[in-house]
Amino acid sequence: MEQWDLYRKEVLRIREEITRRLEATDGYGLNNSMRDSLGELSLADNHPADIGDELFERGKDLGLRHMDELQLSAVQHALRAMDVGTYGICEDCGAPIPEQRLRANPLTTRCVRCKQLSEQTHVDLRRPVEEEFLAPAFARSSPDGQESLEFDGEDAWQAVARFNQRPGYDEDAQGHRERLQMDDNEGIVDPMDVVSNEAYKRQLP
Repeated sequence: MEQWDLYRKEVLRIREEITRRLEATDGYGLNNSMRDSLGELSLADNHPADIGDELFERGKDLGLRHMDELQLSAVQHALRAMDVGTYGICEDCGAPIPEQRLRANPLTTRCVRCKQLSEQTHVDLRRPVEEEFLAPAFARSSPDGQESLEFDGEDAWQAVARFNQRPGYDEDAQGHRERLQMDDNEGIVDPMDVVSNEAYKRQLP
């Protein structure tokens, strides 16, 4: 029984430490927006590397806060197991958790094998909320299948993708074939529009 009291004290100590970090006034450095913290009028720089270091640090701060939130959830889960008397017993298979594992990680409620299986099947992937709002891709800006010749979201992606073509190579080898395969092409309303000036001059006698 004395050993279980030591585990509870350690879990409560971890909870206090995490709570102190989550409630700190600096807020992991995330209280201010990147623009305000950098003193920039805009983050739309000419080159992404201009704020590469700052972007890395912001991502790291977000990761640290998310990790503490997950740890706090694990703390609450372990305390509930202690209250109902199931602490030290694997919640999946019901086997006793070795004391060596509990000493190494007092927050655990699973044996090593079940924990490994859980991590393989329940991967923590917290996706941006914008993905759910914008799904499916181009849904709000694609008039495909309609009688429309407007420059839509898909056209914008295709135009940007063509910036990566290597002059004198990609255009000759792939450009025309890709344009023929595209369903909705920028500025092409007739099959003759696919023929470039260079292709026209090459076929002259």
